[in-house]
Parts: sequence; C-alpha cells; structure tokens
Amino acid sequence: MNIFVTGATGVLGKPVVKLLVEAGHHVFALSRSERNAMLIQQLGAEPVSADLFSADSMRQVLETTKANAIVHLATKIPPTMQMGKLASWQENDHIRRDGTRALVDAALEACVQTFVYPSFYYVYPDRGAQWIDALSTPVQSHPTQQATLDAEAEVERFSGEQRRGIVLRMGSLYGPEAPSALEQWNFAQKGLAVLPGARDAYLSYVWVEDAACAIVIALAEAPSGIYDIVDDEPLTRQAFADALANSVGKRRLFFIPNMLMKMMSGIAANLINRSQRVSNRRFKELTSWKPEFPNAREGWMRLAQAKRLLEVAS
Repeated sequence: MNIFVTGATGVLGKPVVKLLVEAGHHVFALSRSERNAMLIQQLGAEPVSADLFSADSMRQVLETTKANAIVHLATKIPPTMQMGKLASWQENDHIRRDGTRALVDAALEACVQTFVYPSFYYVYPDRGAQWIDALSTPVQSHPTQQATLDAEAEVERFSGEQRRGIVLRMGSLYGPEAPSALEQWNFAQKGLAVLPGARDAYLSYVWVEDAACAIVIALAEAPSGIYDIVDDEPLTRQAFADALANSVGKRRLFFIPNMLMKMMSGIAANLINRSQRVSNRRFKELTSWKPEFPNAREGWMRLAQAKRLLEVAS
C-alpha cells in the first residue's frame, strides 16, 4: 500500500513510519525542512515537500505518489507550562482544523480510500468513575480542543463519500520519547506529582509504541468510525502518582496543591481536572490490537528501565 504520512518525525510519527515500513508499505512523508527529510529517509520513508494548507498542493502529492491511504499525525502541542494560554494553541489549531480540511479535500479528489486521524480523549466530559467511550459518551467542547473536533468532522465528511475514515481518540502519550512524560518523570524525581484534579479522578494514558501499533492495525482492520486508544486500565491520579513514585524509587510523591495548579493552568484548568475513565473495548473487539502495557504501573517501570539503560550507555 502507498501511504502518505504527515507529522512523520514527531513522537508518534517515528514509530508509526517504522512499523509501516517494516510491514512492507511504501511510505511517503511530508517534510518541511532538510533535517526532517534526512530523518524521514533514515526511517525508510520517502520525503515529500508540499503545503499542508493548500488542497491543490496536497492533491498533486497524493496523485503523484498514488497514495491509497493517509495517516494525518501532524500537530504542534504547546509546552506544558504554556497550555493555559489560548494563544499557545493557535498553530496546533491551524494544523488540526485547516490542515485536515485541505487534506480531506485533496484526498477526495485524488481517490484516496482510507484516512486515519489521531484525536485526543480530552474531548470527553467529566464522568467520575464511569467508563466512557466514543459510542456511549457525547463530547464536551473546550476552547483548546475544538479544533480537534473540527478535524474529526472532516474525517466524518471523508467517510460520507463512501471512503473509510478512522478517528482514534488517543490517551495521553507516555514513553521515553514523550516530552510530557519526561516532565512528569523529572518532577517525580524531585518528589512532586504534577497531577491537577481530585485524587480519585481518572487519567487515560497509552504507551507511545502501543498507540503507533493501533494506528497501523487500524489501517489494515478497522471499519470507519471513532475508536478509543488507551491503556486497558486507566488509573486514578493517586494510583498514577503511586506508580510514578515507585518507578523513581520513592515511597510517595507530594501533590502540588490543586488551587495552585488551577492558577498555573489558566484556560485549561477545567479541562485537565476532569475524570475520564476511557475504555478501549470496542477497538479491541473489532481488531487484533492488544497494548503491550495494560496500565501505567507497568509502563512507568518500563520507562524507568529505559532511562537507566540510557544512563549506563552515556
């Protein structure tokens, strides 16, 4: 299969491209710099220069590469300390909303058959300890997540033209290459848990390689629709902090007071305080996907092992 990928050099993009190439697909990846092009080539894919926000430019690329499928991973998530400012999300919103629209327009003209887009579980409302998923739970819009929902609507438009459009609502990514996870790790080494919200509220995470595997399997197996890609067992913030403490060799972590976290979080305060216990059941029922790490207890210990290996190697 000929597959066109955006965001190929990102945290999620690199393992996705690697898996696609290993599976025998011909992968073309959008490149915006010479450095990106070199990395894409190292991953075994072919770099392509084009304007993501121009439907004509995208159509030319898709027709030239004879792409059968698109994996749209491009994103620009602001650093953790800037997430509370709406202005910090503008570039990411532009990519998600306008980039996805242009890419779907181009895909429909170029006769692409499959479009995969990774969304984010933060679009769900607070449901306490209740299990939630795409079939049972309506979304609750938020200024920082509206562009993601707009992108989902574009994928639905693609599906409406008798194509296969797949939205994967990802949990928070964690692993040795995920910047946000490394921030959590660094704070934990100092004895701190940066986890806003009630301690009995749920978080939904997914290991980076498990998320990448889900994307590749979705391309091959999933029908059109919206699916949830998260660990088998989302943890409460308290259990999450305990797992993180254990991975860095501490008995417990000190929670930064929630009032202070709300002040630091700005516009994102309401969003990151939600309890979202997301289920991956439907995707597992319809595909062969099974996460290697079923919960963050195992995931954080694996990250700790990876960190120790890096320290020994250096």
